[in-house]
Amino acid sequence: MHARMLAGLLTRRIAMMAITILLASCTASHTTNDGDVSFRTFLSSLGKAQFSDYSGKPGVRVVDDASFQRMKSYLLERYRDVHVTHSFVDSGNVFVDCIPILEQPSMKRLRSDQRAIDRKPPPILDAPRPSKTAPNSQRFSERRFIDITLKEGALDVDGNERFCRGDTIPVRRILLDDLVRFPTLEAFFRKGERVEKDRIPGDSQQHYYARGVQFVDNYGADSWLNVWSPSVADHEMSLSQLWVVGNTGDQKQTVEAGWQVYPNRWNSSNSALFIYYTTGGYKDGTGCYNVDCDGFVQIARNIYLGSGFDHYSARDQTQWGFELQYKRNTDGNWWLFYRGGGDWIAVGYYPKALFGDGTLSVKADKVAFGGEDTGSLSAKQMGSGERALGQFGKAAYQNTAFYIDTRVVSQWASLSPEIPDPSCYTATINNIFGDWGTYLYFGGPSCN
Repeated sequence: MHARMLAGLLTRRIAMMAITILLASCTASHTTNDGDVSFRTFLSSLGKAQFSDYSGKPGVRVVDDASFQRMKSYLLERYRDVHVTHSFVDSGNVFVDCIPILEQPSMKRLRSDQRAIDRKPPPILDAPRPSKTAPNSQRFSERRFIDITLKEGALDVDGNERFCRGDTIPVRRILLDDLVRFPTLEAFFRKGERVEKDRIPGDSQQHYYARGVQFVDNYGADSWLNVWSPSVADHEMSLSQLWVVGNTGDQKQTVEAGWQVYPNRWNSSNSALFIYYTTGGYKDGTGCYNVDCDGFVQIARNIYLGSGFDHYSARDQTQWGFELQYKRNTDGNWWLFYRGGGDWIAVGYYPKALFGDGTLSVKADKVAFGGEDTGSLSAKQMGSGERALGQFGKAAYQNTAFYIDTRVVSQWASLSPEIPDPSCYTATINNIFGDWGTYLYFGGPSCN
C-alpha cells in the first residue's frame, strides 16, 4: 500500500513537472524578446482566417466574404517579405512591430534603385515673435507636453523592449480584427465612414467643422494642440488637427495631422496620434492614414503613428498637448515634425512624387486649424465636449498657430471661422494675441 502511494505521488510529480515545462515553453514562445516569433504566429493565423470565423460576431461589420477576402489579401500583401526584427505591446494592448525602414508599406512597390530615403529633414521653423500687447504667459505655465516617445530600456508586460533598434521603425500592427469592424477595405482607408458613395468626406454634410481657415500660398503650418478624448458614436470619429491644403473639389490635395478618437479604427475610446493625406479630393484610393499604404515615409524609430497618449486634458485641470509642424522642403517633400516632452522629432515625410502634378507638388494654398466630426446627428462630442465659450480649462484649443510662407518665413495665421452649423459646434478665434500668438477654442457636446 505504501509502495502504491509512493508510486502515485511520483506519477503526479512527473505530471506536474511536464505541465510546468509545457507552460514554460508556451510562455517562452509568447514572451520571447525575438519578436519575430509572435509575428510569425500572427501571420500563420492570418493565413488560416476565414469569413466564417468572424461573420455574425459582435462588432463585425464586413459585408460579405468577397470583402473579407480583400481585407485578408491586403494584410498578406502588406506583410509579405517583411522581416520583423522585434515586437512589443504598447499601452492599450497595441502590437508594435519593428520593421526595416526599406520594408515599410510606402516603399514596398518601389524598385530597388528607387529606394533612396531622405534622411535629412529641413530645419524646424520657430513661431513668429509674439505680440507684447496682451501677454498671457500664465496659460503657458498651466499646460504640459505629452511625451509618447519610445524609450530605450522600457519594457512591456512580457519583458520586450518598447523600442526599435538599428535601421528599423516602429509600426502599429494592423489585425483582421481591426479591418472587419468596417464594411469594406475602402471604408477602412477613408477619413471617417460615409453612407452615400457619391459624397466626399470633408466636403459633404456628413462632416461637421469648427475651425479657422486662411487662404494663403504656403509651405506648411504649425500649432500646439491640447488633447482630449471626446465621447463619440462607435462608427464615427472626432478630431483636432491642422490641415495644409491645395486646390478644391476632386483636385483637392491635403496633408493633415493631429489627434483623433475613432473607436472602430483604433479599437479604443481614447484619442490617438494620426496623419492623413489625400491626392484626389478624398475619393476612394486617393488617401490613407499613417503608413497603412503607399504614401508617408517614416524615418523616426522612437515614435509610431496610431499611438495613444499617457495623459489627457481634463476640465479645470492640467491641459496636456503636443506640437506639430508640416514643412515643405526645397526638394518638394512635405515633412512632419512632432514635439512632445523633449526635442522636435522628424517623423518622416510625404514625397513630392506622391502628389503628381497636383497643387501640393509645388505649394499649398490654404491652412486650417480646429475640429472635425463625422457621421449622422449622433456624432456626439467635438473637442472636450464644451463649446468654445468655455475657453481655457474647459474647451479644446489650438494655439501658436502659424503658417510658413513661400519665402520660408513663419507668419502668424490670420484665421476666419468656418462653422457650417453653429447650433452643433462653435469656434472662437483670436488672431495674434500675446504669447499665444493666433489661437482658437472650439467644440461642443453634440449635433442633434
